[in-house]
Amino acid sequence: MSTRPSGEDARSHLRVVRWTVLAGLVGLAAAVPFSAPDGTGMQWDELVLGCVAASAAWTLFHRTRTMSRRVARPWQLLGVAAVLFTVAQLLAGSFPGPEFDGFGVDDVLLLVGATMPLVSAGLLARRVRRTRWSALVVDGAMVTLALLVVTEVVRAPLANPVNAPDDLRSLVLAYGGYTAVMLGTGAALCTVSTASLRRSVTTMVGAISLQAVAATCEAMAIVAPSWLWTAGSDVAVALALQTTVLAALRAPDTLDKRSARAANPVVSPVGLALLVVAVLALPLAIGTALLEHQPLTVGAKLAIAGIFVLLAVRLVLRIREDGRVTEDLVRHEEDFRELVESSSDGVVIVDDDLTLLLVSPVARTMLGLPDGAEDVELTALVDPADRALVRAALSSPNGPDLRFRVADRQLEGTSTAHPGSGRRVLYLRDVTRRLARERELERMAYTDHLTGLPNRALLFRELDRRVDDARCLLVLDLDGFKAVNDLAGHEAGDHLLVEMARRLQALVREDDLVARLGGDEFAVVVSGTLEESVEVASRVVDALALPHRTAERSFAVGASVGVAALSSAGGQVAFREADDALRAAKQAGKGCVRVADRITHHTDDGLDLAAALRNRELELRYDAVTAPDGRVTHVQARAVWIHPERGRIDGQDLWAVAEKQGLLLAVQRWGVRLATREVAAMDDELGLFLRLPSSQVPGDVMIAELTAALEASGLAPSRLTITLTEETLLTSPAGLLPALEQVRDRGVRLVLSDYGMGHSLFAMLARLPLDGVRVAVGALAGRDDDARALQVLSAIVRTTTSFGLTTIADGIDTPELRAGALAAGAEFVAGRVAPEDLRAVEVAALLPAVAV
Repeated sequence: MSTRPSGEDARSHLRVVRWTVLAGLVGLAAAVPFSAPDGTGMQWDELVLGCVAASAAWTLFHRTRTMSRRVARPWQLLGVAAVLFTVAQLLAGSFPGPEFDGFGVDDVLLLVGATMPLVSAGLLARRVRRTRWSALVVDGAMVTLALLVVTEVVRAPLANPVNAPDDLRSLVLAYGGYTAVMLGTGAALCTVSTASLRRSVTTMVGAISLQAVAATCEAMAIVAPSWLWTAGSDVAVALALQTTVLAALRAPDTLDKRSARAANPVVSPVGLALLVVAVLALPLAIGTALLEHQPLTVGAKLAIAGIFVLLAVRLVLRIREDGRVTEDLVRHEEDFRELVESSSDGVVIVDDDLTLLLVSPVARTMLGLPDGAEDVELTALVDPADRALVRAALSSPNGPDLRFRVADRQLEGTSTAHPGSGRRVLYLRDVTRRLARERELERMAYTDHLTGLPNRALLFRELDRRVDDARCLLVLDLDGFKAVNDLAGHEAGDHLLVEMARRLQALVREDDLVARLGGDEFAVVVSGTLEESVEVASRVVDALALPHRTAERSFAVGASVGVAALSSAGGQVAFREADDALRAAKQAGKGCVRVADRITHHTDDGLDLAAALRNRELELRYDAVTAPDGRVTHVQARAVWIHPERGRIDGQDLWAVAEKQGLLLAVQRWGVRLATREVAAMDDELGLFLRLPSSQVPGDVMIAELTAALEASGLAPSRLTITLTEETLLTSPAGLLPALEQVRDRGVRLVLSDYGMGHSLFAMLARLPLDGVRVAVGALAGRDDDARALQVLSAIVRTTTSFGLTTIADGIDTPELRAGALAAGAEFVAGRVAPEDLRAVEVAALLPAVAV
């Protein structure tokens, strides 16, 4: 884009112009009466003009210092002209001679400087795209001849050279010719310019016109000597010099990029007015001469004949130009049509009534438009359900992107309106296959590939969906599934899982949800009361206990079921309750149903979390994460509420109470600040894990809290690791992922928990800027199937290692499983084999020792 001079520089230059004009006018008022109009004696007015010209030269050169070389060239020439004019005026004023002593050095310099504006105008005309110099020359010649004829007629009664001395008649004619040439050629060159140069070029026309006025006054001063003509000439010259400076000040520092729009011609109204006046003045002058019986001179007649010849030449040039423009239009139309027809996108042009005016072949196929169809309205081809959407989008000035259906296709479109044309261009893309792929990918992302059931991710999305009807969650685990794998192989075990999935779907209603959690665990979301859900759970136990034949063997597996009611506390709380109930069912002898005892159903009954925060009833406990050599390298912080009456409340129960009472952010803030402060006071190499719960805390708030906690505690960001689950990502606000990226950019590490249990392993690795993963080893296979779990862990480690991620084996309960996890490639382990539920002082005391 073009750039203008800075505001301060422009104001400084304008102040110089104003003071120069004021000082010049005062100086001329004082000098003209003491300067002889016949050129004898000291010419004080010329000395004043020399000073004005020197100021103009200094300002012009100072202005061009901020311009690019290409832009500065016309104005540098004007600066040179001002220097020549300065020297000429100082010579003429300082060394006076006899009356009009002929053509000297000062006159040569003056002539060169006075004609330099035409050269600058020509350089400015070159900025216009596709400048036709032949047309400019012809137009300039016609206007010049017309002005010569007008001058010939007008000067007869006003400034007849006969009234001038014999040796100065030619000078009077020269002044008249100079006036005609300056006005004619200058107006022709400056009539058309670019948008960025229009103000500057218009000002140049004013400067050239003032020079013509000065020449006319000089001619009158010779024919009818008077200090008034001299004063008029001097004032016109002074104003012309400073107007030239104004033209330079209005010019841009750099030109627009060479594009068709930037270099398109723009008409200057002042230049056009001069051309019109010159052309109209010709017949008026001729008519006046005829009415006054004033004979035209031979020169005037020749000039008129020349004008007619030039008009004929201009007509020929116009015809050629029209032909060239027509050829360009045809070529551009062919190029446009070829571009449209070869485009992979469909292109449609419609009018205000959405009638199809132009349809590319691709668009015709997309819309299902028959060949030869005319006057077809676009909405007639659109699915009726989308017609209102299409009309609304195409009726607005800046139509939004739209998606609509036609026949058996789905299309996306963007539109561009051309104001005043009554047309709109619509660009269409066929997204039928892409949307189908997206739907398939989404289905695969939320589907268990073995059984075809919804997976864990879709289950948690369903659990977090708010509904008015009562619902319950059943979490079940197959009893005796390990024996199937051991005796008949994993393929038989897969067949059994598929059969169990089929039986579960047959037991529930269509609006209920059956999901596979992983391994031999399933979950069912049932509509109805808790009592009705317990009946469903009993039927599940009975149905899954029926024998199943696979691999020429018959197996009888059972199921244990945990039941929990879904409440306002959230889906994760209900899942934890159901999982606890399942654990109780397994301990009760398997093949039975247990219902969860829910503390979260009574969160409003005697539980005041705000008071607990004030009374410091909340504590932080730490679980150790150890390295292969047994060293405690990290601690996982978690909040615990030691209630005076209810006892210990922690984990999901605590977060559910906090969320229900609107204190989730307060508890998070308390935990983050206390944990960072306590860990910062311990060993410099000890890392801190903070779990990010599934919540509706905005991402920007999380960033602010983490930053404040790190700054207040002095804990290095590299020592802090945020852990989160896929369920957290799926149920949290949309701004969480960008917030996590910003947190990681500040040095905080990110670890994905429960990796391998979600809907897409590689998708999570690609979406998140992770540093590591935590793998719940016990959930990778069926219960008591540690060998299978370690095989899966080994495969996960190979995957995460290729991504440069650290793997932490979680849920390690035995030394044997710890050894197996480390052998599989895990870099750190956590679980019951490492110290758990520690206070800060206990962690500090543990650090020098070797953990088991």
